[in-house]
Amino acid sequence: MSKTRWKSGLLGMVGPLGLALAMVYAPAPVVGADPGEGFRLSLTCAGCHGTDGAAPGETIPILGGQRADYLRAALADYKSGTRDFYVMNFIARAYSDDQIGAIADWFAAKPWVDTPTRTRAIGISGGAGETCAECHGEGGGGSGKGPRIAGQPAAYLLEAMMAYKAGTRGGDGGAAMKVLAEVGDGEIEDLAHHYAGLR
Repeated sequence: MSKTRWKSGLLGMVGPLGLALAMVYAPAPVVGADPGEGFRLSLTCAGCHGTDGAAPGETIPILGGQRADYLRAALADYKSGTRDFYVMNFIARAYSDDQIGAIADWFAAKPWVDTPTRTRAIGISGGAGETCAECHGEGGGGSGKGPRIAGQPAAYLLEAMMAYKAGTRGGDGGAAMKVLAEVGDGEIEDLAHHYAGLR
């Protein structure tokens, strides 16, 4: 057999074989997945914040359905180091501002999923509750001034509020949250459970 005929025959076998292997080993398509950049970039977040931002943990915030402007500002603060958490600082620095915007918009477009986390039923009236509503809206559903806090895990809300009270959590909203310096620890815990229970 001539070299030319041998090469032609080999290539004729490799083509179908390569196609077959590609079909066997190619990753299965994600049903219903958004093929845009926001979806692709959001996969980095899913390991901690859950699929579509439906966080599975007690101290991990829900991102799906959160306000886009808040998510964008939070990621920008992590990127600049204004808000400090080493994992988020490391991740956010890898993204351009446009990519941060794509991630924020993608999560904001997802439906809010109430994660079944531990909370105790508690009602609040007046005082700090009214102050919270000024930025976070009636019932904690979010407003132009603040993110949604209703339905977030109680442990996450408590941790965040105590950090704001101590002055160790910076970034967007930090100045407004200084109001917590005047609120007792027990009342802060009650607020965390109250808003976590609003689902």
